Amino acid sequence: MKAIAPVATPLLVEMTDGQPTTTSLDIAAHFGKRHDTVLRAIRKLECSAEFALHNFAECSRPGSNNKPEPFFRMTRDGFTFLCMGFTGKEAAKWKEAYINAFNQMEHTLKHGAPAKAKRQPKQITDGLSSDQQDAIKALVKARVDELPEGKRAKAAITCWSSLKSKFGCTYKEIAPEHFTDAVSLIARVVLEGELLDPEVPTVVGRLDINYPISDWQSKNPQQFRRDDPNSPDLMVGYGDLLLSKYSPCLELLDKLHAAGYCIDGAYYEFRSYQNLMAQMDMTVRMMAGSIKSAFDNFEHDRRRLQMYPDVKGRKA
Repeated sequence: MKAIAPVATPLLVEMTDGQPTTTSLDIAAHFGKRHDTVLRAIRKLECSAEFALHNFAECSRPGSNNKPEPFFRMTRDGFTFLCMGFTGKEAAKWKEAYINAFNQMEHTLKHGAPAKAKRQPKQITDGLSSDQQDAIKALVKARVDELPEGKRAKAAITCWSSLKSKFGCTYKEIAPEHFTDAVSLIARVVLEGELLDPEVPTVVGRLDINYPISDWQSKNPQQFRRDDPNSPDLMVGYGDLLLSKYSPCLELLDKLHAAGYCIDGAYYEFRSYQNLMAQMDMTVRMMAGSIKSAFDNFEHDRRRLQMYPDVKGRKA
């Protein structure tokens, strides 16, 4: 199985119920492992039930189609127990980084943050919610995963640095009212490796350009399920555009680029449409989840009964 490249995002060690913790999501990202692989490893740990109870907490967050996606939050001891089996030079580097992060968090917890000369501690306002943070991380990952493997680490750094330069803080500390601006920035930022350097023109005369509708549909067999092949009308849905693996427009632009034409403006306009559609889809999904949760709470409260003990037998 092809290894997943570790991401270049900051380590996520944060205080939970008075002790430093991290998550299986963060570990999967930094150790270059699939998250479901990390989940299986945690569930198969041969530790005592008491140790698991005190050091691992199973949680969930909204996933695709607003279905709960499980993950684990763990203490320093839980992290050590899990990751002692991870081997290799890259894994050793991240183990050391996590241990240092836990040490720093524990030192801060015991002694307070170290004083900095001639500088007042920064006042941190309420930042993004966990759902908004997850949305930012998912968008960065989606953009980075589209690049060649050798370009991904630098691209991830570019995304996180752009947010810090724009808002003057880490992405977690961004004010909630600036969430849309942050998502828009990540969708627009230009990443090295998105477009190859122009080559010497190799095509002279007429280009072989042929992109029929049938070709578009046949190369995306999982999409266009609502289109009737026997009808002269073409039915295209929202998901057909977001989930299609093959794009005739990108194929055409790549062919023109390979022939020596400068198509940068057209390319980035098209990619902006794609990224902004993905951004809108993510925002709508989050809104739908919040609305559903609110209705569920309302329905629960509406059905709640009120009891007044011993009032029916009381004389007026």
